[in-house]
Amino acid sequence: MTNGESNYVAIIREICAEEGIALQSYSFDWIFRLTKNGKTGYILGYQFGLNAASVNSICCDKSAASELMTELGIPNIRHFLFASPSEQKFVGNCGFMEDLLLLLKKYGCLVVKPNDGTGGELVYKVRTPCELETAVFEIFRKAAYLAASPFEEIENEYRAVILDGEVRLLYTKKRPSLVGDGSKSVKELLLEKMSAGEYISPEEYPDGKTLDRIPGAGERVLLNWRHNLGQGAKAVPVRDEETRRAVGEIARGVYEALGVRFASVDVVETAEGLKVLEINSGVMMENFAGQDETSRRIAKEIYRDAIRKMMSI
Repeated sequence: MTNGESNYVAIIREICAEEGIALQSYSFDWIFRLTKNGKTGYILGYQFGLNAASVNSICCDKSAASELMTELGIPNIRHFLFASPSEQKFVGNCGFMEDLLLLLKKYGCLVVKPNDGTGGELVYKVRTPCELETAVFEIFRKAAYLAASPFEEIENEYRAVILDGEVRLLYTKKRPSLVGDGSKSVKELLLEKMSAGEYISPEEYPDGKTLDRIPGAGERVLLNWRHNLGQGAKAVPVRDEETRRAVGEIARGVYEALGVRFASVDVVETAEGLKVLEINSGVMMENFAGQDETSRRIAKEIYRDAIRKMMSI
């Protein structure tokens, strides 16, 4: 799908037409120039010009954001920075595998990913030195830096979209799963689901041992350890008031501490309580908006208010 075919681009065009904003597009709809009443604003990708450049850079840097949040007392999943061989001269050390292996030994299981990555791409869960080496090789083929974090069992992951301190959208990311009946294997349940017309990508197939297991009646078998909407998860609005309060409090804490005006904050539920997983200063609601017409309308109104703020209208 090209940028021009996305829900996001269509929504931006609709808003500008409805608000009487002149819109010019550049770089295959990656850059927009908005003009109204002598005021000009720019949208670059999913950045709406509301956040300071330094704040954007911090949010895009997983290890830097984690270090800063830790210092400020915001609970978060720690991300440790490792530089590729060509970049190590900028961080003052030589070699990284020994430190990574020590981290793996300490926690037993790590999640490694590009330090500035998005969408769940090149994200690996590793338990052995061999798996770690493979992940590092794959990441450094495309990225200059990687972030490593201790793997934590996460039952729920929430995304809070904030605009000037107000939580405008809060949903949980429900991963694709199967429900056992006590007699069929995971493989049989998977084939049954696919025969019913539900597409399941190869990335979501369980490993061989799991495929042969017969889950108990009512047992939920997750098909993906990642919570990304682009990896098969579905956005479900959070209705529980206590959860909304707790997650919203953490999201507003990020806004107050970092001064990020428009962002989505991913908060995960761990054994130690709620923690920030990452902060996205580029607010992408493409997959959310594509779920149904109600979701599209919600995303459009949030983007509309962001545009109105950036254009002072």
